[in-house]
Amino acid sequence: MLVMVLASGEAQVPYFQHYSLLKKNEPVSVKAIFQDKTGYMWYGTNRGLFKFDGLNFRRYTMLDSLPDEDVTAIAQDSLGRIWTGHKSGQLAILDHGHFIKFDPSEGSATREISDILFDRRGHLWFSTLNEGLYYFKDGRLFLLDKEEGLPDLYVYSIAEDNNGNIWAGTDGGVAKCTLSQQVSIKTYNQSTGLPDNIVKKLVTDPDGSLWMSTEDAGVINFDPATGKQSSLLPGRWSFGTITDLAVDKSQIWISSLQSGLMVYDRQTKRTKLFNARLGSGLSSIQVLLKDQEGNIWAGTKGDIMRTRGDGVEFIDKFDPVNDVNIVTVAVDKSSALWFANSEGLFRRSEDELGNIRIEKPLSGTPFNKNTVISLFVDESGFVWVGLFGEGVIRINPANGTLRHFQRELRNGNILNITGRGNVIWLATLGGVAQLTMVGEALTVRNFRSADGLVSDYIYQVFVDSQNRTWFATDGKGTVMYDGKAFHHYQEGLTSKVVYGFAEDGNRNIWVNVQGDGLYRLEGDVFKPFDPGTVRLRDNNISCFTSTPSGNLVIVNDAGLDIYEVSKDKVHFLGEEVGIHDQKPNLNAIARDRLGIIYIGTERGILLYDDPFAIGSNSPKPIIEGMDVMNKPVDTGRQLSFRYNENNITIHYLGQWYQNPATLHYRIRLDGYDQDWIASQNNEVTYSSLAPGDYTFKIMVSDTEDFSATEEARLLFIVRPPFWRTTWFYALVVVAATLLIYMVIKYRERSLRQDKRILELNVEERTLEIVKKNEEIRLQTEEIKAINENLEELVKNVFYFNGQYDSAESFQKLNKFCQEIAVGEAERVAYFS
Repeated sequence: MLVMVLASGEAQVPYFQHYSLLKKNEPVSVKAIFQDKTGYMWYGTNRGLFKFDGLNFRRYTMLDSLPDEDVTAIAQDSLGRIWTGHKSGQLAILDHGHFIKFDPSEGSATREISDILFDRRGHLWFSTLNEGLYYFKDGRLFLLDKEEGLPDLYVYSIAEDNNGNIWAGTDGGVAKCTLSQQVSIKTYNQSTGLPDNIVKKLVTDPDGSLWMSTEDAGVINFDPATGKQSSLLPGRWSFGTITDLAVDKSQIWISSLQSGLMVYDRQTKRTKLFNARLGSGLSSIQVLLKDQEGNIWAGTKGDIMRTRGDGVEFIDKFDPVNDVNIVTVAVDKSSALWFANSEGLFRRSEDELGNIRIEKPLSGTPFNKNTVISLFVDESGFVWVGLFGEGVIRINPANGTLRHFQRELRNGNILNITGRGNVIWLATLGGVAQLTMVGEALTVRNFRSADGLVSDYIYQVFVDSQNRTWFATDGKGTVMYDGKAFHHYQEGLTSKVVYGFAEDGNRNIWVNVQGDGLYRLEGDVFKPFDPGTVRLRDNNISCFTSTPSGNLVIVNDAGLDIYEVSKDKVHFLGEEVGIHDQKPNLNAIARDRLGIIYIGTERGILLYDDPFAIGSNSPKPIIEGMDVMNKPVDTGRQLSFRYNENNITIHYLGQWYQNPATLHYRIRLDGYDQDWIASQNNEVTYSSLAPGDYTFKIMVSDTEDFSATEEARLLFIVRPPFWRTTWFYALVVVAATLLIYMVIKYRERSLRQDKRILELNVEERTLEIVKKNEEIRLQTEEIKAINENLEELVKNVFYFNGQYDSAESFQKLNKFCQEIAVGEAERVAYFS
């Protein structure tokens, strides 16, 4: 008979990381959380507006022209500008680091802004507490109040459906606002079937329906097309007033001041309650948001909290159980958790309100003091309990009846239990045992090394998808039993000590080797992880298994290494999700029917639900800004800088809120760097860049594997000096051409002018020569005439005067006359 132990034990909780917005942990009341299109987180508080990139907070106050430091609503328009709503009723727009007050000519609200929305047509809507609903269209601001049909002036939340209608949650029900030329309003309230008139929160579901949180009736799903509604949880709502909702395709997160935080799984229809009595600020959550990575952000009356979600949870308190060193775990068909420690065997269950019930199934039996070292739940729901030296016990959870098997076994030290159908396998220190159950009839076969097992020390038995049974041995590698014979595989293993097996989504068999990580069986040979592409944080693996999606969950002292088989990539989960100093025990691992993995550690039980089955959450590279000559520039415009503006600093980050400080970066400046450069900084400086076109590229990864990461780019130009530009070269060529042309033309004009001058000179000289020649001719004729006259005169003198001289005298006279004539001729020739 089972002895029941009621406990006020603690439920499992995910890890919450707390962020202090102000120094010295000054309290800040968080009233709005928003994630912009780039991925930055924004927090509206009573102490201003905060922007968060994962590492640093940027605070905006009235010194930055914020009209009121009590920020109650945040939104973003199509231009990427951040809008803030304030308790004073004012709205402001953050544009390029400066706030501009929204001040339409019609005036604006004077009561607290509760929500802001930009619809698909770009129209601004904002709701107020006790002043109705506003919308801004075509440059005019319009007010919707009771005169237009709004059921109440207290409007808490607004949302847009798939048809573009705006829904407003009020104290008088929910209002459907249809905008055409004017706004028509239709109200849904208790008179139309709503369970409560007070609707505090509206969220549009991915499927197009609306989720509504009410004051007293809990969460309602509403179909805008048909008006049909249904409660999230059947029966009377008992979790108190809801403060906020966060909805996606897989889960709904609900915060309540009375009950804490609730998670509803939409696939399994399972609800988990993280009770407010667990602390961590769960009782003061005011706003919730699920970001693009899948993180849940909670704003409280004191700070900001973030959790990776319920993918990783912890059970570290087991009141009234004291020992938290869990050596083995299993989950039965009713989702109750079975675990064993030095105090014995326990069964832990939880009701829908989060109340924990602890049972000790072996209390009052002869096995109460036996040491339990292994657990397994078979397909019929029986729980098999492996004992140290005393065989195995089969427990029927429905009625608590026990059946003990020991004499049938060759060895009673049961290190591991597994099975399929009606066949149960036991790994022992003396070989393996195969138990076949037909009803209550039992058939037992014992195998040892003499039967082909090669080793009697078996750490684990594993049945694969092809119904082959694998055995992990101490020092002899692995053995496979196909139902007919044993087959030995050890080639490729550096160590022949094998602790366990798993099968991935591609039906590959993996083994965990002592001190040397994982090996995959390829044919008849084992191959290790390729250290060049896939690396584990720690090769000392305590246990591992596969998820329903086919990924491998590898457990070591550093945390969890999740091997995403389809992408050949390893994700690390450690301190960023709260795993620290939780050393896992050997093969203390189990998976329930929902795929949740339970791991027994020295400090409690670690739960892992495979978030990578839904999608990857790799870091996102973002280029934050650029400084040129130590001055920031706007990267939203075309970037072109002068030749002497060539000292450039680029700021970047990997947006990954889980653990941004451990990210790895690869950067490259095309046009400058020859290859990618590894970095763990958040900025890089390039000095004295030569003129040219540049493209800065960045990749980021949570590991050293960048094979499947996306890339961010920033393009800019460093312009050359004007004397090195194409237009300047062209201008020089044109100027040189013109100069040469002008020189040629000038030379031509000079030559023509010189020719004209020469021609004039020649003509003038010719005229002078002609004139001289004429003068000489006249002088010659005159001399000739003189000579003739002289000759005649001499003749006359000699003949007529009778004083004729001798012939000799006449010759002398004649010679004298000739000399005169020759001298005159030479003179004429000289002047010509």
